Parts: sequence; structure tokens; C-alpha cells
Amino acid sequence: MVEEKPARTLLSRLAPWIRVAVTAGILGFLAGKVNWAQLGQRFLSADPAGLTAALFLTLASILLCGVRFWFLLRLQNIQLPLFRALHLTFVGFFFNLFLIGSTGGDAIRLYYLIRWFPDRKARSALAILLDRVFGVAVLFGLALALLPATASRLAQDPTFAPLAQAIPWLGPTGAALLVLGFVIPGLLPNLPLPAKLPGRTVVLDLLHGLRDTMHGGWTTVATVLVAIAVHLFSFGAATLLARSLGLPIDYALAGLILLLVFSAAALPISVSGHGVREGVMIFLFTHLGISQEAESALAYSLLIYGLGLFWGLFGGLAYLTLKSPGKK
Repeated sequence: MVEEKPARTLLSRLAPWIRVAVTAGILGFLAGKVNWAQLGQRFLSADPAGLTAALFLTLASILLCGVRFWFLLRLQNIQLPLFRALHLTFVGFFFNLFLIGSTGGDAIRLYYLIRWFPDRKARSALAILLDRVFGVAVLFGLALALLPATASRLAQDPTFAPLAQAIPWLGPTGAALLVLGFVIPGLLPNLPLPAKLPGRTVVLDLLHGLRDTMHGGWTTVATVLVAIAVHLFSFGAATLLARSLGLPIDYALAGLILLLVFSAAALPISVSGHGVREGVMIFLFTHLGISQEAESALAYSLLIYGLGLFWGLFGGLAYLTLKSPGKK
């Protein structure tokens, strides 16, 4: 007897349309506040050399995302060639451009992994999840490391003054969480799980997968180093973009801005963060003393998105050349 799928709630059915409405509302509000001629002038005044350099730093960051993904797959004993991992990474970036939410590309990657490795479903899902976790954890870690360099700027605004005051203990707290993140997975496979626990075999496989990831020797070290390099390159790209626009944003401040903007854009309230990303950028420019002009913030936000969009479109070509899921 085939079990019926549980009926979707009204909220789950309306959620995509709510996101579309929120996105349209924010973008419509911002559109009414912007001087479009001035915004166009901001784009035209950008230094082409800086934009080009930022574009290729973004490419390096995306390629390193693929290498990080490849290492995580190896830690799960999934032997996918490096070229195929890079290929799949670009495909994921392409689908993130238009699927609702910021994890559409992850779903596509998981779909192909399961078709290629049907006996490694749990480990494939874990590799995708850990790819996200490593990316976010390292982003926060680097932002904490760069915070002291932005302390004086943060302290000048009442909104960010509490963050500036918290800097002395944020570093040690982050370091302690990092240590726990490596220690706890080693203990998880020894948990006394009930013998009749539904899906016990899968749960144990996942727990062993976590341990293998965090205690994978040089492969784990390489994964962490590559994850760091991903964001160092993206911070560099954001810094070059700021210079090309003549904005007073240094490397440390660019890292902090990307952390706050990406965190807000990841909230499941809009379509791929559109609108939220631009609104937060305007807020940060105002309160961090960068510029009071909304056009400067919008130009910077749209160019940052444009870097990913440019290479994401190449992911569409990668998708067209990706072999059938049944073929390796």
C-alpha cells in the first residue's frame, strides 16, 4: 500500500508567492527613492580595470568553491573527478540565479549526486550540507578576525556601537566554537542510539560522515584552507569594486559588509535575496559613514551581484554540457 503524501499547509503553498510579493514590494519602494540618472552615472564612472580584476577574483573564488566541494566529497568517500565537481559547482551557481530561495543550486547538485551514486544518498546530502556549513562558518570566522580593524568606524554609530564593544570577547568565543566543531563530531558515532530508532542505519552513517569530515587529516586541513581562500578572494573582489567606484571601503570593511549583506540575503523572505540585499546595503552605507547617497550603495550592491551573475550564466552552458544523470 502506497502511503499518501501529507497535505501541504496553506502557508507552505503561499510561501513562494509571499517571497515574490516581498521582493517586488522592496524593489518597488527602492525604485521610487532612486535617482536613476545618478545611478547610471555611478555605473559609467566605474574604473574598467578595477571591475575586470574583481571579475576574475570572483571566478577564482567560484573555482575554489568547486575544489572545496570536491574535498568534502572525498571525505565522504564519494569519488567524483575534480573537473566534474567544478562542473557541478557552476551548474549550482546557475540555478541559484532564478530558483526561489538560495539553496536551489544545492538541490540540483544533490539530484545529480544521488543519480550518479545511488548507494551514497546520505553521504551526498551530508556533503552538500557541509559545503554550506564550511562556507558560512569560515565567512563568520574571517569577519570576526577582521572586526578589530573596523572597530573605530563601528563605534561612531549608535547602531553598531554595541558590536564594537563586544569585539574583545567575540574572538575567543568564535575560537571556542571552532574547537568544539572539531571535537564533537568525533564523539557522535559513540552515541547510544536506540536499536529500534527509525532510520538508525542512516543516522549512524551520517554521524560517521561528520566524524570523517572533521577528522580527515590533511584532506580536512586542505578543505579548511580552501574555504578560507574562497572568502579571501571574494573580499578582494568587493574591495576592488569599491575602489573602482571611488568608495572609502578597505579590505576589512568589505569583509564585514559582505557578511552582513549575505546573512540578510539568505533569510527566506525574498527571491534569492533581491531587494533585501539592496536595502541592507543602503542601511550599511548610511550607518557606517560610507555614503549618504542611495545610488552609491545600489551601484555597489548591483555590481557585487553582477559578478556572480556573469559567471553564473556560464553555469547555464555547463548545465547544457552536463552528461545525463545516469552517466558518470
